[in-house]
Amino acid sequence: MVIARFYIKNGVQGVGYRPFILEQIFNFNLNGAPKNLLDGRVEVVVEGRKEDIEDFYEYLEAKMPPAARNPGLGEIEFGDFGVVDRRDAALSLNLNQWNTAIPVVIAINKNVMSLGEQMHDGFERMNTTLEALPERIAQAFKDIK
Repeated sequence: MVIARFYIKNGVQGVGYRPFILEQIFNFNLNGAPKNLLDGRVEVVVEGRKEDIEDFYEYLEAKMPPAARNPGLGEIEFGDFGVVDRRDAALSLNLNQWNTAIPVVIAINKNVMSLGEQMHDGFERMNTTLEALPERIAQAFKDIK
């Protein structure tokens, strides 16, 4: 696991950018959160696999929320920027912004539902394999004779 940090500037505060970033953080299976800075930039610190962080960064370069005005992503830095905790995601939204947090909750729900569906599919395949096992064993003994 590595930690990365980058900054986003140019019209990214007050336009729903942090909830958008939070949704993508969860979609890319990362830990972290965006934070508004006094100078108008948004700082993003995330932790995860380096490949996932790079994919996340490239996605943000290509996709922006509709209300964002020409945001610019700064260079990504990898290093030790402190402990990254998922609770930071909740703290990154002020109480009056919970209505904008709905995409984040939806993203979390999608991830959980997707994981549940994958587990269900895996159990179905395992069950099918186990059901066929006695017949395959019996056939293997016949083939040996």
